[in-house]
Amino acid sequence: MDTQTATPLDTSTAATVAKEETKAISSTRQINIVRGVALSPPVIGRIGMGHTVLRKSGSDVKAIPVRDDHFTITTLVQEKATREWERHPLHQKLTEGADDLLLRAIPVRIAYNDPALNLQNRHSCFDRQTGRAHCMGNGRTARRVINNEVQTIDCPGSDTCEYGKTFYCKNMTRAYFRIEGQEDELGTFILRTGSHNSLTALATRFEKLGSLTGQRMANMPMLLIMVSKTSQQSYREAFQFADLVQRPGMSILDAAKEAQSYLKTMADAGLQVDAMEATLRAGMQLSDFADSPEDIDEWLSDEDLVRAAGGTIQEGTPVLSSLASIDEHLRKLSAQHAPPEGEGEGENPDSTQTALSFSE
Repeated sequence: MDTQTATPLDTSTAATVAKEETKAISSTRQINIVRGVALSPPVIGRIGMGHTVLRKSGSDVKAIPVRDDHFTITTLVQEKATREWERHPLHQKLTEGADDLLLRAIPVRIAYNDPALNLQNRHSCFDRQTGRAHCMGNGRTARRVINNEVQTIDCPGSDTCEYGKTFYCKNMTRAYFRIEGQEDELGTFILRTGSHNSLTALATRFEKLGSLTGQRMANMPMLLIMVSKTSQQSYREAFQFADLVQRPGMSILDAAKEAQSYLKTMADAGLQVDAMEATLRAGMQLSDFADSPEDIDEWLSDEDLVRAAGGTIQEGTPVLSSLASIDEHLRKLSAQHAPPEGEGEGENPDSTQTALSFSE
């Protein structure tokens, strides 16, 4: 796909990595699966932090992602005409009796012992036509489609990579949880987000819990909550992000004991949790890009942010490559459309200020 020059890694190092991956896969996997088909954690539903609004501009209809201050638990079915996701029965169950029917806390259980299976974060470039990834990296190395081949190259990160600026590379996170009351014991609900605050909060929680328990935290009861915060970058407008905390009335010690009891029960029954997780890790290495086609529909796009602020993107204008550049562009739009001094005081923030809070 790409004809630009990339910096390859040392050939011997790449060969060693490939050899170790093949060895790990062959030692744990029982079914013969061709390379390129990733065996990722099984997903039975979504945990959404926003919704999509359709706006008509002339003959075109654009889907504008909008952040919510609450969660939505959905199935994997999205209505084609409205872009609305079908509500999962667990959503209704958890909101029964609530005053505003808004879900701001979800009783979850940690899905896996390995923090890397519970949360995955990487820089990602997607093909806007097919919805598939063609470059993914971790800030050190990346796998990219170059001249119809997948190559391992250096990854400078989405903010400094010229290729990433051209193809809208973003820092993307997927977190997997089991929700209290779900019937499929092996399935998970996925939370996808491009939020830096959600990433740092969830990643820190998983790493700390993994260290505390010696990576024996599968089935630990926790609470996924929506946290509100203001900052200078959001112009003191409140924005929301996801965090993972202990349940009310339950200490970390009690939660850890419940996880240990679950793991002991599984082991006594002859069920090998560690082997299952090793199989999942090996299965994810089968593909160069362990992505899902619907991933691209979860991320806030630069064009939509700018259009939501009342601006337009013309051909030949610089591509917005990071959250910082989005903020800069939106501030310019805000200055262009700002009312004369003294006017508009006391009114609600305009669409530009609202869009700014998305960057958090």
